[in-house]
Amino acid sequence: MADKLTQEDLLIVLQHSANPMIKLNIEVLDANRRIIGTLNCSITSGSMSINGESDVRRTAGFVVQPTLTEKIKLTESSLLWLNRDIRLSVGLYNPAAKQYKYYPLGCYIYTDTAGTYDAVTNQLTIQCADFMKKLDGTKNGQSGALLVSYPACQVNEATGEVLKYNTIRGAVIRTLEQSAGITNHRIDHIGEYKAMPEYNENWQQYREEHETTWNTIPFDQEFSAGCSILSILTTFRDLYPNYEMFFDMESNAFICQLKPMCYEDDIYLDNGFLQRVLISENISTDMTGVRNICEIWGKVIETDFYGEECSCANNVYAASLAGYEDEYHHGDMIALKIPCKNQDTPQININEFGAIPVLKESNNEPLKADALKEGEVYAFRISKKYADQQTVTCAYLLGQWQVHAANVLTNGKRSGQYVTGSDGREYELYSKEYFKHVLNCERVDMTVIPNSPFTVEKLGEILDVKVSGEFENITSDDLAADRAKWENWKNCRLTDNITITTALLPFVDVNKKVSYKPCDSEKEHQYIITSVSHDFAGYTTTITMYRFYPLYETMLKESGTHKTLSSFSHGVLGKYAYDRLTAVTGGEEL
Repeated sequence: MADKLTQEDLLIVLQHSANPMIKLNIEVLDANRRIIGTLNCSITSGSMSINGESDVRRTAGFVVQPTLTEKIKLTESSLLWLNRDIRLSVGLYNPAAKQYKYYPLGCYIYTDTAGTYDAVTNQLTIQCADFMKKLDGTKNGQSGALLVSYPACQVNEATGEVLKYNTIRGAVIRTLEQSAGITNHRIDHIGEYKAMPEYNENWQQYREEHETTWNTIPFDQEFSAGCSILSILTTFRDLYPNYEMFFDMESNAFICQLKPMCYEDDIYLDNGFLQRVLISENISTDMTGVRNICEIWGKVIETDFYGEECSCANNVYAASLAGYEDEYHHGDMIALKIPCKNQDTPQININEFGAIPVLKESNNEPLKADALKEGEVYAFRISKKYADQQTVTCAYLLGQWQVHAANVLTNGKRSGQYVTGSDGREYELYSKEYFKHVLNCERVDMTVIPNSPFTVEKLGEILDVKVSGEFENITSDDLAADRAKWENWKNCRLTDNITITTALLPFVDVNKKVSYKPCDSEKEHQYIITSVSHDFAGYTTTITMYRFYPLYETMLKESGTHKTLSSFSHGVLGKYAYDRLTAVTGGEEL
């Protein structure tokens, strides 16, 4: 419904706010999703909540007066029983057409139901939630198998040849169809962000170059008996950041997709309309929740073999590992104490099996110079792929003993201030080298958003440390860096909230872009809706939304080429091509 908003819908809302007339339509469904009955009701009281950050996205509760009173008894043959589901829609009266127009609210299961009828009252009370409740154990949704296993790949036991890499998307579909019996679904690929069209113009080329790694299960997954189907699904969803799962409001299809960032989205509701239906406004920035540095501690890497004595010649690290025999084997985990920094494209040679390249796990690219530090111990995973009738062997750099990465929100400008570190060296305040030293972390990424009010330059350093739980599933520094960026984005955006109460807008949904001018602002801003609450008896809708900032790095258009560019660090400017910098500076020659 949200994508089909018309001028008629807006006119109905404006007319309805002056003369509210509202009905609730309840379609009762059997186990095969067929309609077995309909209750058309007047609403005595009722509310509905939509939360884009919750696994159970939609919940609702109503007290209504059905027109078909004989069907509300709680018996096995009635419309209200344990094996019934319901599809809700709310109707607003259109005085011009002299009829109700109904807006879908989604499909639900009963979580608590009671019906009463006598000569005076005819009231039906319903508490319900969307179909995620069928997957989280509330109403079914538990795994009955002793052990549910999802291997990362299928291997020829005799030769060690990888016959097939199993994708995360395939694991989600298997879980839905085999464990939950859900065939109505749309499951997008889950994988590296560089392989997604939303983030990379060359995503197709990237997928071709990394066809066996970009969307596959990174390591074997096992789940014990009694776990919920939802916990299995969310484990796969959370292997990469910024994904969501929910049931679609109209078709009730199970959706798994990247959370929309709304870059290219049109304005769904503009400021002019919102001002006409506005009742109240509440601006809040939860400063207790704001964080501008996210530090991720991932998996503690347990290796099969460790080498203390390691030499380096011609950028090849050589070591002899006791017990490691015959040849490289796919999936072997080894750790080496590095004797010196690497140059570009380093290799390792274990037990003279042959020199193999060391690659980054996130993109299969060779390591750049100085990725490996002198005296540090690093873990590697051996990978063997069979392609074009030959074996391709490499070693993926996983990081040090424990996966560790951090992300910092910055305005990208040089501070010009220097501090002395505990090692006696001077570091420029808020530079990447500064944070590497302060956090004792080699993998530090900087997210540059010059106009954010939450940068370290404006608020100082506010750290969020993520450990244990789901973060123990992160198997490399590259993956931890991606997750740190996403967590930092949430910490610095979702806290910049504004809540407005309007006339009832039943078509409003989460993850939609709107424009709105707050009462304390001289201009409009763009916002993303994160939660919605309808009060059907009070004929109001409460919308919580956060200020729209781009997820990835941007630069403000400023006048004066030299002034603009000289204030940014070389690391930031290095990310921008000539034509982009020209656009940033208003078309001036560089």
